[in-house]
Amino acid sequence: MTTAIPAAGVCIIGSGPAGVVLALELARAGHDVLLVESGRHAPDDAIQSLGDATIDDTQAHVAMRLATRRQVGGASNIWGGRCVPFDPVDFDERPYVTRTKWPVTYEEMAAYFQRTSDWFMTGHAVFNTQDIPEVRRKTLVPGLPDGDMRSSDLERWSLPTNFRTEYARPLASTPGLRLATGLTCVEIMTDPSGRTVRGLRCRRMDGTEELLTARRYVVACGGLESTRLLLASRSVVPSGLGNHSGLLGRYYMGHVSGNICRVIFETPPGETAYEYERDRDGVYVRHRLSLSRAVQHRERLPNIVAWLVNPHLADPSHGSGILSFAYLALSSPMFGKRFVAEGIRRAAVGSGPRVVWPHVANMLRDLPATASFIPMFAYRRFLKRRKAPGFFVRSPNNRYVLHYYGEHMPNHESRVMLDDSVDRLGMPRLRIQYRFQDADFAGVVRAHTVWDAYLRKHRCGRLEYDAGDPLENARTGQGGGYHQSGMTRMAANSDDGVVDPNLRVHGIDNLYVASSSTFVTSGQANSTFMLVAFALRLADHLNHTRP
Repeated sequence: MTTAIPAAGVCIIGSGPAGVVLALELARAGHDVLLVESGRHAPDDAIQSLGDATIDDTQAHVAMRLATRRQVGGASNIWGGRCVPFDPVDFDERPYVTRTKWPVTYEEMAAYFQRTSDWFMTGHAVFNTQDIPEVRRKTLVPGLPDGDMRSSDLERWSLPTNFRTEYARPLASTPGLRLATGLTCVEIMTDPSGRTVRGLRCRRMDGTEELLTARRYVVACGGLESTRLLLASRSVVPSGLGNHSGLLGRYYMGHVSGNICRVIFETPPGETAYEYERDRDGVYVRHRLSLSRAVQHRERLPNIVAWLVNPHLADPSHGSGILSFAYLALSSPMFGKRFVAEGIRRAAVGSGPRVVWPHVANMLRDLPATASFIPMFAYRRFLKRRKAPGFFVRSPNNRYVLHYYGEHMPNHESRVMLDDSVDRLGMPRLRIQYRFQDADFAGVVRAHTVWDAYLRKHRCGRLEYDAGDPLENARTGQGGGYHQSGMTRMAANSDDGVVDPNLRVHGIDNLYVASSSTFVTSGQANSTFMLVAFALRLADHLNHTRP
């Protein structure tokens, strides 16, 4: 049986950060908004399983239930809180990275950074220590100026902001905004020409079908799910909506990430800015190593950053009682899953068998430091409203594991498509073919070469690579699935992408995509901050172009 929900001015599919921000911005501007969410306020395993996908094992990709959340608030329910914008170089024309350039500029997007920070509650949108007087250490170590390598750039941290809890009251009380939960869109229906969306076919878990209609529609259900919905909407256009260029589902990007070395600083250990600091708003910030715009162009480098991290928690040879306590807590079968999101927990403790007694021995040898750390960190992490993002243990010999995080080069063969299997609602599942290229790993090694040369030039330190070939080490352990970019890429020309510079699907009058899947490149930043910046830009566009 099919029923109809009253028409809206704008219907938004998906209540993650982009959907919530877009819905509230439009409703406050006087639009009649219907926000549709597949999940409910509480997690539901049956609904979550609708997003399960077939994953080819040629490259590692996490299970969808670790990377996404079908729930009001979307992936913000499992998000760590890191907020980083794209850099100017990401919007430059870089033929060695992609054949298609961004159809928007950095300056245009930077105008939205403060509004984006306000939504994430991260204070002033300032991402460099030179602009924050209260941050004492301007660079990672003393005597290290910014040049080809930079160490004054910062990441900022949200509360972390869970959009389900932080914006529950506005979602329920804002005039003109309706939230429909437990309702999964299975097809976007168009007129016979395929140029105008006429409605959304939606289903509930009991099989009930409902038809939603609006004047304008926005797909905001995550990178992979937004792509899946466009691919599955094939009643009129057999290849899927927006697939005029054959690029829908292509260029799936995440990030390259890992450790291939340690950094050894030759400066006073007590002066290394290894830990989190707080600015005048109380927001946590942290130093990173990055590459200048000039050196990236000169050396044809991808955009990549790195930061200091603790030794691997699971390896008791680190000798730290604090790190051993963290390992035992996170690996606990009873309590581990209560501390952090499951994906973050697994990355921290590894996949090997749980080791106990060597870690207990570390705690006993390091008892005073461990005993003082536990209550202090518990308070900062679990009791305060603005929670500490994590913790770091100072290295007395100034040796730190260097964790890199960088651009996944656009690759036509890295893609998703519809699988032959279907979910419980009859919607085709995705088949994921996630791919890296040699250029991804070569870029990692070249970036480390630049960092090493720069540290040595200024007599501040050097890199010490792990045993084996750095290039092969960079290949090891790569994966993805958390940051889903590229599959509905933005382009000025319809031959080069799926959506136009205003996120409208090329060739369709009233359909938009607010998702990181529209990103042309992945840059060095996780996608959450920039996704909301683009959602705000789309809200302004829809406000200025009322039908």
